[in-house]
Amino acid sequence: MTRDDWLAGQTRTFTALHGKRVDKWTGVEMALREDVAGTGPQFADPDVPCLQLYWLQAWLDDGSALEIGTCQDDDGFGLHGQSPDKASDDDHWNGIYRWRSFPELPTGPVDHVAVFHERHFLAEVHFRIGARPLALVAGELEETHEGGLIFQRLDESVLAFTDLVAVDRVPWNTARQIHLAAF
Repeated sequence: MTRDDWLAGQTRTFTALHGKRVDKWTGVEMALREDVAGTGPQFADPDVPCLQLYWLQAWLDDGSALEIGTCQDDDGFGLHGQSPDKASDDDHWNGIYRWRSFPELPTGPVDHVAVFHERHFLAEVHFRIGARPLALVAGELEETHEGGLIFQRLDESVLAFTDLVAVDRVPWNTARQIHLAAF
């Protein structure tokens, strides 16, 4: 399978959600900072308009699920969707990772799906679910020695934004050069 075939297949995986209904979201959240003043991992920050996820599962009303993570290529990461390999496992996640449900993410009918490529990666997927937006971006927040955060694009986590304007406003480490995938 060529890289283009794989990318087209992943695009179809996400666009196939159009017309379906998301009942809930679960997955593994990754801390923004490893240790804040000796209090342990920090999972939220009022200045960070997204969740940082190791992976995410969209549970559909027909009982099926789509697991959304990233897949590495030679020079970066892109979003990847697949059926979960096994039942959810919340027993072994600790430290900078935690298993949880995500009631802050929209549920309901998937009214719109837009898939965006950047270079040879599936960089972003934008949804309108129950009249609310959701953008999933291949990226990661890198903690600096001073405690700041750098928004990395095409990195190994899934960043979930419920505000599409915030996707444009965050200070990405490189310029977004996305283009809408044809399907």
